[in-house]
Amino acid sequence: MENNKSKLYDLHNGSVSWINELEFIKDEQLFLEHLLSTHFLDLSTEKLYETTRKLIRKLKEVEQLGVDLTKEIQLHNTKIAKILEGQNETDENVLDRSHQMIQNDFESYLLKFRYVKKKIFRIIKEIMVHHKQKLLINKT
Repeated sequence: MENNKSKLYDLHNGSVSWINELEFIKDEQLFLEHLLSTHFLDLSTEKLYETTRKLIRKLKEVEQLGVDLTKEIQLHNTKIAKILEGQNETDENVLDRSHQMIQNDFESYLLKFRYVKKKIFRIIKEIMVHHKQKLLINKT
């Protein structure tokens, strides 16, 4: 029984870690949105408009995935808590499979978020380099 409790606490700690990571990513998403809005004029040029539109759509999709994943993890964590409190009896294998599925979803989510983040940083970097070149040309 004590071994089961230890495993449940490990699952709980893993869930809390995921939620903390998702909260941090939520802050990063707000930063990315601010970054995009700061460079809105440059991003809305004919050359970058379509790319920017796709990036914003992808960012919104990833945000929604994060919200859904957070809810899923919170529900999972509630099940763990109920088992620890003795309010619920669940097959350990079912709980392990559920935890592993969430782990896979979480890793997939991280890959998607990092991809979008990298694309946004790349396009903003190009804009900033272009502006710097313009400034250098105007100074000479």
